[in-house]
Amino acid sequence: MVGAEYSVSILERNWLNEDTFSLVCSRPKQFSFVAGQHVTLGHEGQAREYSILASPMGDTLHFLIKRIDQGQLSNVLAELEVGTTLGMSKAQGYLVYRPTDRPVYFVANGVGIAPFVAMAAAGIKGFTILHGARELSGLLYRKELLQAADRYIPCVSGSVKQGTMVLDLHRGRVTDYLDRHLKPGVYDFYLCGSSSMIHDVTHLLDQLCPGTRIYSESFT
Repeated sequence: MVGAEYSVSILERNWLNEDTFSLVCSRPKQFSFVAGQHVTLGHEGQAREYSILASPMGDTLHFLIKRIDQGQLSNVLAELEVGTTLGMSKAQGYLVYRPTDRPVYFVANGVGIAPFVAMAAAGIKGFTILHGARELSGLLYRKELLQAADRYIPCVSGSVKQGTMVLDLHRGRVTDYLDRHLKPGVYDFYLCGSSSMIHDVTHLLDQLCPGTRIYSESFT
């Protein structure tokens, strides 16, 4: 990887559902980051940005990766042997928690949940979090987020087996939930996920809650 600041080794790969896994890598001694930041990982000419899933206090680095059909690097990372070396950039990004007296909402879809898992692991508490997924199996790290959040709202846009019981389950997208339930006011919103979700939530907040601070990071 051209311009890599660090080399890291793959220590472990844990499959969380049929297409998503966590990748555990070694942590260079001089590497530092703030919960919510991301790095660029690279291998043999392919490079991609991934949010760091772990707490800054940990001895290893964790990344949440979804394997997709056209994802050149995600497919490689899904198959590389333990011990393989990757190139890694410095930590980047501004989706980091800022202390506030306003109500705080974290909103994610898919693997965009990663920076919020890192924030919870770093000890941040008292937020409301909405996590959107197509299926229940996509609601990753639910237990960890429930422990840190004042309220955790799972939003599933696909089919749900009849009789399934999930606390506060919303059938639909995160934008649908906010449109129906968010009360007027001023908030701090942190958004991570698809660019379309971030666009729709930002537009909704501009209409319903002018003065709300919005921090976001999108992926394609």
